[in-house]
Amino acid sequence: MNRMGWLLISLASVCLVAVGSAGGSPKTRPELVGTWDYTSMTALKNGKPFGTVHFQPGQWTVTFNQDASWVMKPPSPPAKPGGLSGSYAIHGNDIDMKLANGSSYQKYRFIVEQDGKVLTLTTKEATISASRE
Repeated sequence: MNRMGWLLISLASVCLVAVGSAGGSPKTRPELVGTWDYTSMTALKNGKPFGTVHFQPGQWTVTFNQDASWVMKPPSPPAKPGGLSGSYAIHGNDIDMKLANGSSYQKYRFIVEQDGKVLTLTTKEATISASRE
């Protein structure tokens, strides 16, 4: 094979590697996938705790699926009988949740701790703690 042939093969290989590694952040994070039971929600006022509500197991859950979809079963009433659902995108340690109709639901900063058993979701207004077995 001549020199030009090798050059074209090398260039094609570099392009394939670049395309294969493109795409930015992953759609999901393995430590986030699964069903989480909300244990508490703390309202924040000027960044400081202002009051906390505690939940019983199963009272309020959110499930993050591997396909970047989510399903939430909030306390009822006033929750919809079927709960809420939509899609999510991960950007570093931020999660952007959208409803099934495409409108924005909530954006959280998240952290998973204690060997994947505790999830903390934070906004300027509240901090939510959730757990799983």
